[in-house]
Amino acid sequence: MIRLRVLTASTGACTHISLHPNELSVATIQSRLAAVLPVNDQIILLGPPYKVPKDSLLRNNETISALRLGDEEDELIQSGRHSLDPAERTGSKRIFLFSKRALANDAPEPPTCILDPAPGPLPMPTQSDIPPPPPSPSDAVETPLRVALEVYVRQLMLDVAKGRVYADGADLRLAACRKCLSELVAIAHALRAAVSNLSDHRTGAMRHRTQFSADYADANTFHVNLLRKFELRAREGYVDYTNTICGDNESLGSIPLHPSLVAAARSSGRIMETLLDTVPLDRELAWANKCQTAHERLSASAEELEAAFGTVVATSSDWNDVTKEDLAAEDVIKLLVTELEDVGNRIRSSQSEKNDILASNQSEATRIVSTAARNESKEGGAESAFSSLEQMAKSSSSILITMESDDNILSELSQRVADAKSAAMKRMKHRLRQISIAQSDIARVTSSVSVLQHALAQLKVDIGHLEHVCELPSSYQSFLTEIKRRRAYCTAFKSIFDATVERLNSMRAEEVKLRELFLRGPGKHLMPAFYEILAPTLAASPAVFSPQLPDMLEFKTLPNVGGTQTVQYNSSSTESGSCHEMELSVNPQQTKEQSVIVSGDENSGSYDAMMQPLSHGESVPSQKEEIAERARLKYENAVLREKLEHAGVKVSPDIDSDNTDTIQPDENDSLDQKVQEQNMKISSLEAELERVRKELQVTREVIAQKKDVVQPVTKDEKTAQQLCDKISHTSFGVGDIGLFMPTGRGRGGKRIYLAFHSNCPHRYLSPECIDGSPDFVLGRVVYQEEFTAGASNTVHNPFGLHVGTKFWVLTVEVVKKG
Repeated sequence: MIRLRVLTASTGACTHISLHPNELSVATIQSRLAAVLPVNDQIILLGPPYKVPKDSLLRNNETISALRLGDEEDELIQSGRHSLDPAERTGSKRIFLFSKRALANDAPEPPTCILDPAPGPLPMPTQSDIPPPPPSPSDAVETPLRVALEVYVRQLMLDVAKGRVYADGADLRLAACRKCLSELVAIAHALRAAVSNLSDHRTGAMRHRTQFSADYADANTFHVNLLRKFELRAREGYVDYTNTICGDNESLGSIPLHPSLVAAARSSGRIMETLLDTVPLDRELAWANKCQTAHERLSASAEELEAAFGTVVATSSDWNDVTKEDLAAEDVIKLLVTELEDVGNRIRSSQSEKNDILASNQSEATRIVSTAARNESKEGGAESAFSSLEQMAKSSSSILITMESDDNILSELSQRVADAKSAAMKRMKHRLRQISIAQSDIARVTSSVSVLQHALAQLKVDIGHLEHVCELPSSYQSFLTEIKRRRAYCTAFKSIFDATVERLNSMRAEEVKLRELFLRGPGKHLMPAFYEILAPTLAASPAVFSPQLPDMLEFKTLPNVGGTQTVQYNSSSTESGSCHEMELSVNPQQTKEQSVIVSGDENSGSYDAMMQPLSHGESVPSQKEEIAERARLKYENAVLREKLEHAGVKVSPDIDSDNTDTIQPDENDSLDQKVQEQNMKISSLEAELERVRKELQVTREVIAQKKDVVQPVTKDEKTAQQLCDKISHTSFGVGDIGLFMPTGRGRGGKRIYLAFHSNCPHRYLSPECIDGSPDFVLGRVVYQEEFTAGASNTVHNPFGLHVGTKFWVLTVEVVKKG
């Protein structure tokens, strides 16, 4: 069975629960606590860190061990030691029960604490409460001396009874005060748990708020600039067809479209002369107004959020005084614990000793009376007995006076303890109400942050549509460059295709000539068997390669915005099918080649073939290859220009001017000269790109040097910063940095150093790593070993842990100690 202690926050009362490990769950604990508080009125916190527990956390062995450690700490008050040390330092945990009803405004006031026995005089026995003396022997004679002596005995018996009341009262008062102080300590711990839980909520809310504020600040600047830029873009402007360079603040109405684009728009029945005409202006303006309204609302809500957070933070800062009061109340508890154990133990021991003296006097008086009765006839015996009894009576009276005085001191102390608990319960009710209100404010503000985060995300999406309008001028320039590059591609592709086909046709024509020479020469002497059996295709003509280029509709639909050749599309038919060709406007020589290949069977029946090439010369293939080379270079030029513009390099307009768009071949110019000119242009662009890259690299190096000068960081500072950033507290492995703090002294009087941790207890520093008694040790873990605590005060339990508790001994490389 697992025994759990649940502390009621409002009164400090302790409820013990015994559960089987299979029953260990939050629902089971709540059902067992239903006698203390209804289930729907319960709030359970487990910690530190103080949170509503989950079943998985309760069933953790480390949690069970930490709860046992908390129980042991709370039992220390019986030996005069308080357990108000921070639980985070000791690794202990506790379970607290809070009431939802106690957090309401109409919660009833807590009852006044009354101890048992109540402060004040104790009820004392009277003479009638003293039993009569035993009857005298039958032969004894009642004499005046005997009667007088019996009066002393009964008085001493009454004194003994009073002394017993004072002694027992001291024990009862001391036990009641200890129980009351233990409940006071529980209330103090419960208040710490509530404040810690509130601090966690506040920290989480501040983290969300900081993240939102950073996102909002960046987005707000972008949105303001975008809305302002959209307003400038959407203005009507003067159309200047000579200005093709647009600035950041230039309206779309002042940026003219290329004449070919204007013509294309008119051919489709629309009038578009500027970039503004391509924008659905009314719809975009309406959308911009909605975005502007949403932006203003979000800005106002963000300001309200900052004001709300300011109130929360201000409230938190005002709690510094309240926190000081909490610490002062804990100091009062510590003083009462110390005083009770000092004064209470002393008085209880004194009352017990004095009661023993009274009992001894009463026994001695009984003996004296018996002796005096037997020696009644002797002279001087009675006087001696009366004298001794009188001294005992006076001694007993003086002892009772001192016992009454001590009891009054203990009564006054118990009254102060009761008053302290009454005040603590009232203050606990008030503080819990404050914490509840603060948590409600934090929850409300956190909810507002979530709503504003969603609103900001939606505004980013909505306002992003306006960016299309703002970036339209630069996109338009890229559009023109892209059209030029695509047209150059189509031209280069068709030119290279024509040159390739022409080269293949030329090769085939040469093959036809060679076959004709063979057939008219040595071939005419061959026997028919060579043509029919040995080489049936010997008289056949070469295969005709007549590929068909697909109709390039893309080129027909692309507007001519300059930077490429003007092309026309024609169709010509061949024997193998139709082939669509692009004839350049450069007006090349219209030279055609026609060749007719006739097989031997189609002619006079002999096994020879007649081939009649109708070629007019060898100039056509070389000319088409020259055209293809020029088109290829122009396409590479367009690609390079586009890459430079994307890299942000300004390219001189004359590189892609109309002077280079139309190719006018001059038969007197050689192909090498044309290629050399294109290579020079490409080399100049590449040199310009390399120069810009070098300037960028130099600028980056200068900026880096300036940063090194402005913000020098020494090696020690870097090392300290890295160590600070890497201090482990949730887990410990080889290579991690740990901070070890002293927690007491173990075997041999050496100080015990425990690792600073969060939910990772029982990591102790190996004594071999400690030299002297430093206040802390900062070290890198090089080895760790796991143990299980054995019997107390043995080598198997050097740190005084609960039997069966797992602990780890860490060997470290000391980095720093102090």
